[in-house]
Amino acid sequence: MPAIDQSNQQEKEAMLPVELGDGLLLRWATAFDIEALGTFNVRIHTDNPDEPEAWLAEWTRDLMNGNHPTTDASDFTVVVDRRAGNRIVSSLNLISQSWTYDGVPFGVGRVELVGTDPAYRRRGLIRRQMEAVHSKSAKRGELVQAITGIPWYYRLFGYEMALNLGGGREFFWVRPGNDKAQEEGHRIRPGNEKAQEKSYRMRPAIVSDIPILEELYTAHCADSLVVHLQNKQIWQYGMLTAQRETPAARNISIIENSDGRVIAYADFNARGSAFRVRELGVRGGHSWRAVCLFVARELKNRADKLNQERAKPITHIRFDLGETHPVYDALGGQLEKGQKPYAWYIRISDLLQFMQLITPVLQRRLAGCVMARHSGTLRLNFYRSNLRLVFEQGKLIDIGAYEPKHVEDADVLFPDLTFLQLLFGYRSFEELDYAFADCFALNAEAAVLIKLLFPRRPSDINPLQ
Repeated sequence: MPAIDQSNQQEKEAMLPVELGDGLLLRWATAFDIEALGTFNVRIHTDNPDEPEAWLAEWTRDLMNGNHPTTDASDFTVVVDRRAGNRIVSSLNLISQSWTYDGVPFGVGRVELVGTDPAYRRRGLIRRQMEAVHSKSAKRGELVQAITGIPWYYRLFGYEMALNLGGGREFFWVRPGNDKAQEEGHRIRPGNEKAQEKSYRMRPAIVSDIPILEELYTAHCADSLVVHLQNKQIWQYGMLTAQRETPAARNISIIENSDGRVIAYADFNARGSAFRVRELGVRGGHSWRAVCLFVARELKNRADKLNQERAKPITHIRFDLGETHPVYDALGGQLEKGQKPYAWYIRISDLLQFMQLITPVLQRRLAGCVMARHSGTLRLNFYRSNLRLVFEQGKLIDIGAYEPKHVEDADVLFPDLTFLQLLFGYRSFEELDYAFADCFALNAEAAVLIKLLFPRRPSDINPLQ
């Protein structure tokens, strides 16, 4: 693993504007760049040039115009060619977020909209911009940077694919068993009154629903090791401010019973031939299955209406809820085989500091396992750097580096950045041991301990919020 602390060059990296040679200038963007940068992002990031993706310009405006809770124009870098009328030829941006690791909050710098005009590629422009946003992110106290992007490329900048991205299951209405009238509620017997069936109903969420949405969001994220925290400002932005055409907009519906009691929520939109459900949470003490069957019926009714005017009909629901989720357990065999997740790129600027931050998590895991009250030292060797974890009676009392005497002087070896895959629950130690010949434990106690401290546990982070 590269040097644990890479903060010594932060001041140098943040010195913008800077001349890059050949008439190119790297600087922070301003509000005057909004329209030009929106046009640039549509041109660079549209998959099919014959069908420009206008939402990219809207998303750029939303991130730059000052209405976003954490991001504005000054969080964008631009490289302009002064010999071509100050035309923008490369850009990227930083979105500051708060995530949690098994309940422990930490700051994250999301890097997005990374692009360079084809005529200006292979000049190191992205690297210089990455240095600038890494520096800005570090100054904000963000220990982690994260990117969704093309395969391999971001490994050049100290990132490792180490966290699930996407994945889901599909529900087709035409499938036998799914085409029948869905259950939509559950029987209740208030007092000694005659049993009666009461249906759920769905309505658009409003700002006053945010407190209950926070509770329901916790239920939605219950299976996820890493969670993106949502505060009131973020909820309001997605519900009211973000342009409706952008994926950052939230189309949240509240599910309540006929007494008006909120039971659940769902965030969904129509995309292609499917209703895409991005979030779904059910209040404790209520049936996930009943809610999911109600949602399936409600979306089928909406699809039938929309399909009267659509050239490409909506045929199914895609539950984009990650690798694991209570919805999958609730609907079981009614769902199609899952779509395999892609991966987030993760970078940790100071691994030592991050490990210190999650010490309560490691101690909690140790306390509840077969090595409770363990005392001893666990040495992790990343070949180019290392960490030593010292435990005393189950408490992590010290974390630091050590001086290896030879290349295999360690309890566990991890090549390159593979430890991040274990740290973020993306791969189990057994999986890494199998996949990498130079990843292994050198003694039996370490082999047991490393698995207990870092169990595999998937996460689901919505990339565009």
